[in-house]
Amino acid sequence: MMRKWISVSACSAALCLCSVSGAQQTNNNAPPQTTPNRSDAATQHDQRSDWKSADHTLATCVAIANQEEIAIAKFAQEKARSSDVKEFAKMLVKDHQAFLEKLEKFAPEAARDGSLHEKHEPSTNDKTRAGADKTTGVEAKVGLAGGTVKASAGKVQQTAGTEETADRHHGVNFIQLHREIAAECVRNAKEMLTEKEGDKFDECFVGHQIAAHAAMKTKLTVFERHASSELKDVLAKGAETTERHMKKAEELMKELAHADSSSKRDSSSSKKD
Repeated sequence: MMRKWISVSACSAALCLCSVSGAQQTNNNAPPQTTPNRSDAATQHDQRSDWKSADHTLATCVAIANQEEIAIAKFAQEKARSSDVKEFAKMLVKDHQAFLEKLEKFAPEAARDGSLHEKHEPSTNDKTRAGADKTTGVEAKVGLAGGTVKASAGKVQQTAGTEETADRHHGVNFIQLHREIAAECVRNAKEMLTEKEGDKFDECFVGHQIAAHAAMKTKLTVFERHASSELKDVLAKGAETTERHMKKAEELMKELAHADSSSKRDSSSSKKD
């Protein structure tokens, strides 16, 4: 049974790993170092700014993952055969949308409906740099996730982006990279699910949800360690919902497996008769 959905769940695991690496890039769960000459008020302001920046990154990553889940669940709602699986998909859409509403305070642009598939233009700095390269006869290309690739005299050189944000490291915008991975996962999941029909589709989708929610649970657990107390409460409640979804998916998988076994026994008995 596990083989039926393990290939579909690969995207979820990959996304989880990317999410954790992106979060660790922005915050080491420690307050910024203070300097002896700075006032306590200035230090406290920096600490608040640091937490706000980290919360935005963490909430954005979680919101993107929720957008991915909603897209796949909506697809399953239309294609599933079992009424129980359809209801499960409907519940996923409702609960993940409710989670997005809670995350909107921390990452409004990522929590917006349809934001997963929106095209994001290169930053002003990237555009300026690309224009400067053209004037010197050097061909430049801006990648989707940031940075540029220069080609001159047969040599290719990767250059880091100059935009200084908490979400960009060595020219790579991890938030945009995160969004691209999620969109690709949705596309791949739909392609693989489309190859299945009837009960096979139901089993594959539910199996995917077990893996996806296991990955989400791990992600939320790690993110809580790096979030402010306010966002931590939101993530903790999200983890509870994730646990509930995973248990429901496991129950559904057992029911589908039992129904499949019963169907095979009935078919075998019919042939003998």
